[in-house]
This record gives sequence, structure tokens and C-alpha cells, in this order.
Amino acid sequence: MTTLPARRTLPPKRGGLIAAIVVGAIAIGTAVPTILHYYGPWASDSSASASPALTVPGFGNRVVADPNIEKLQQRVKDQPNDFVSEISLANAYLQKVREVGDPTYYTKAEEVLALAAKAQPGDGELFASQGILALGRHDFALALTLGKQALAIDNERARYYGVVSDAQIELGDYEGAINNLQEMVNRKPDFASFSRVAYARELTGDPEGAIEAMQTAIEAGSSVPENLAWAHVQIGNLQFNLGQYDAADKEYALALGQFANYATALGGQAQVAAARGELDRAKDLYTQAFDRIPLSTFAIALGDIAAKQGDTATAQRQYGLVRSLDKLYTANGQNTDLELALFFADHKLSLDEALQRARAGYAARPSVHGADVLAWTLYQSGKPQEAQQYATESLKLGSRDPLLLFHAGMIAKANGDAASAKEMLGFVAATNPGFSLLFADDAAAALKELS
Repeated sequence: MTTLPARRTLPPKRGGLIAAIVVGAIAIGTAVPTILHYYGPWASDSSASASPALTVPGFGNRVVADPNIEKLQQRVKDQPNDFVSEISLANAYLQKVREVGDPTYYTKAEEVLALAAKAQPGDGELFASQGILALGRHDFALALTLGKQALAIDNERARYYGVVSDAQIELGDYEGAINNLQEMVNRKPDFASFSRVAYARELTGDPEGAIEAMQTAIEAGSSVPENLAWAHVQIGNLQFNLGQYDAADKEYALALGQFANYATALGGQAQVAAARGELDRAKDLYTQAFDRIPLSTFAIALGDIAAKQGDTATAQRQYGLVRSLDKLYTANGQNTDLELALFFADHKLSLDEALQRARAGYAARPSVHGADVLAWTLYQSGKPQEAQQYATESLKLGSRDPLLLFHAGMIAKANGDAASAKEMLGFVAATNPGFSLLFADDAAAALKELS
């Protein structure tokens, strides 16, 4: 029988932020709801701003002018071998992925970093920026190597520890990640380090403590509006998972106040509306979010709403966009195995391909969320017994994420473990019954059957 973890005591603020994570060497991995994954900010400040002309194939022109990037582009053109300008431009491109969602900026960053490598091939900043690029593309083994190379050159730079710890989390080395996160906080207790503390707390089953740490990150401040907006969205997501819809809505509104038309905040408001049964409002908000940044997450959600409303044709068109977007991501070097496997598994599409990609994704990214995706894909493919070991692995950190608990509960039910299934599905129903537009009814029906 699988037992839900006991609720953790909130650790003290600031000085003791990491302590509760380190005790007992608890391992630390977020769900994989979108093909474009957003990592936490890399510093409390950044030179990154908006972008040059941006066109997303198949979605019309989305042109955003950015004086900062244009200035850096001109400087790199006029002053060959200007390492500082090249690194600054690469980091601006990486920030821009977060702001506009266009993965072609990964390719732009790669090209500029190749120039920087010729100028100063053994520089720690080069390795760190290359590591950030590798993280964005989900090449976590490469990111770890690059982060360690940066640390070997300068072990006092806080952001180098961030690169290493982020990679270790996705590779399942939670003890190593915690140790490096502690080193990061020790050297620079700022927005970037506190936001990572929040993520670690979330993964170890302490969403309340995660909210506290993210609020501390906001208090530490950042001159980059997107960073602060991102932090409010993370708090909103945590509150949503706890079933606190009003509080989540307020955080998403704060994010929009920091960064106008912030797509992930609009998506957050949409998920709250959907959980409340306000499907027309949810559809409008997801459409606004998709128009801002054409993420697969938003396309999938719009498809799910259409399916719920009986509009099968629209649902299929939205799901078809996911394939098109995936081609754009993979063309720019991003590994989307886990994300696409989860989409296929959720909708019972191309299950042979889904399982192949889930296994490959887990092999490259053996985190708790990699285990969750593989477990769910196996279950949806009619292999609940094999799914059980990965479902158990997905909960080894004590997660209270309702989606992970729903997956594990359904797998336990299929394997005849009614007690575990009832406990996990009961927890989801009591905490956040509207956790998923796609599966809330299934969770309620399964729990009713078990009862």
C-alpha cells in the first residue's frame, strides 16, 4: 500500500530556507504540462529585454521590436570577438524564449555562443550560458557537464551552481541538487536562488513552504519584469494545486500587472475558470494566451474545452497543432519526448509512439516527473502492472501534486490496490476536485466506485 506523506512543518524564512529540504537527504523534480519548459530566472537582474522580428510558422506574424537586442546585435556585428557583447546577446535570446515562447531563439543563442567560444573558449560565463541553453533544450546531461566546467573555473559564482542543480534535479540526483542549491544560496541569497528553493520545497511535498520561499524571492526583487511575473504565476500554480482558486486568481492578476498580457498568467486564469466550470471564459483566456505565445499547453487546453463542449472538429484541429509545434521545437534542438508522450497518453493517441517516447524521455530525464509520464503512458497503453513501479517512483519525494496523485491512484486501482487508490484519489478530491478539465470526472467516478 502506498501512503501519502505526512505534511511537513514550515521552515523558517531566509537563513533557514534550505534546512528543511536537506534534513533526511530528501530527494527533489514540476509536472511536464507544456513542451516549452520554463526554468527559474538565472539572476536577480538581466540585460535581456524584447526581440527582433519574430515569425512563428503557421500562426501569422508576431513582430516585437527590442532596442536592447538590436543594440547588442549591432555591437556584435561591428566588434568581432567582443566576448562580453556576445554573451550578453546570447543571454538576451535565452530570456526572450521565456517572454515570447519562440524556440528559434535557442538557435540564435547557439550561433552567438559559437562566436563567443572562438573569442574566449575556456571562460566560465561561456560554459554557464551554454549550460542554460542545454537546459532549455532539455539536454540535461550536457547542461550538467557544462555547469561543472563553469564551477571548475570559478566556484564562487552563484549562477553556476544554479545550472548544475537544475540539471541534477532533472537527472534524478536530488541529494547533489540540494547540496549545490545550498551553495548557491550561501553565495547569493537573491531572487534566482530563493525561487529555486521554492521549487525544491514543492517537489518534496511542501507547497505552503514553496509559496513562502517564492514570496521571499519576490521580496528580494528583480529589475526584470518577466522574472517577477513568473514568480507570481508559480505562486498561483501552487495555490491552484491546493484548491485555493481565489488566491491563485489574484496572483495571476499580479503577474499581469508586472508583465502585460503575460501568457502563462492568462493560462493560469484560464485553468481557474475551467476548474470553476466557466468554460467560455476559460476558452477566451486560453485563446488570448495562445495568441500571445503559441504554446502546446494552450492548444491542448483549447482542444480539451472544445471536446468538453461537444465540438469534436475544433478539438481535433487544436490537437493537430501540437504536432506542428513539436516540429518547430525539435527543429531548434529541443527534446520533447516526455511532453509529447504525456499529450498522447492523456488523449490515447499514437500510443505505440507515446510509449517509445516516454521510455526514451525517462532514460534521458530520470526525474520523478519522467517516472510519472512513463507510468501514465504505460497505464494508458494497457500495462498497469509495469506502470506501478514508475508510479511509486514518481511519489518518492512526497509530492502533493494532484495530477501525480491522480495518475498513481488510477494505476493502484487497476492493480487491485483499492486502499492506496482510495487514499490518493480521496486526497485529490478533498484538495482540488477541479485539478484537471480532462480527468476531474474520471477521478470522481473512480473514487465513487472505490467507496
